[in-house]
Amino acid sequence: MTLSHERVRIVPLIFPRQIESDVEEAIKKADVLIEALNWIRRFRGKYVVIKFGGSALEETAAVKAFLTDVIFMSTVGMKPILIHGGGKAISAAMSEAGIEPKFVQGRRYTDARTIDIVARVLAGEICQSLVDEINNRNGKAVPLNYLTQNCLIGRTLKLNDDRGEPVDLGCVGEVYEINRELIKRTCEEGVIPVIPSVAVDREGRLLNVNAD
Repeated sequence: MTLSHERVRIVPLIFPRQIESDVEEAIKKADVLIEALNWIRRFRGKYVVIKFGGSALEETAAVKAFLTDVIFMSTVGMKPILIHGGGKAISAAMSEAGIEPKFVQGRRYTDARTIDIVARVLAGEICQSLVDEINNRNGKAVPLNYLTQNCLIGRTLKLNDDRGEPVDLGCVGEVYEINRELIKRTCEEGVIPVIPSVAVDREGRLLNVNAD
């Protein structure tokens, strides 16, 4: 009986650069997760209030990266509550409407025409866009504001000038009460509440409040 011999060529296994890059990225992510474990254990099951605003809202990549982190927090058992402002977008909308922004003691003077713009931009545009982005990225979020379910109760903000005289800020307010049960129920359902910095007073009037 004769045996046939076949030559076998051994080819070294070479990973394409893309695969190498993916492996490196996976290792980096694993390192981040390992580092985050202590924080996850510490804040799991707890409410985490996050304020988002400023120039970051103008950068699409920054918004997506930030919301990915918020979704991750919710996924690992934290209860994020997202509060946002939108000063630059408001100023741009006012400029389009021919209204020049006016600030008094660092607060945006808000008359009846301005509050309509503020409320529309914050609740109708920015808030809804953040909610849509979270949901599109397989997260769960709902807007909580005067257009849906309001959770911020405010009152007119009263300030005095250097002489002790009252300062007229228009429809500018401060939050003095929140609907805790609504926010708690939303979080318990595994949904991220997204809340714009617009409050409603006892008479149903809209107020521009500070997101802080």
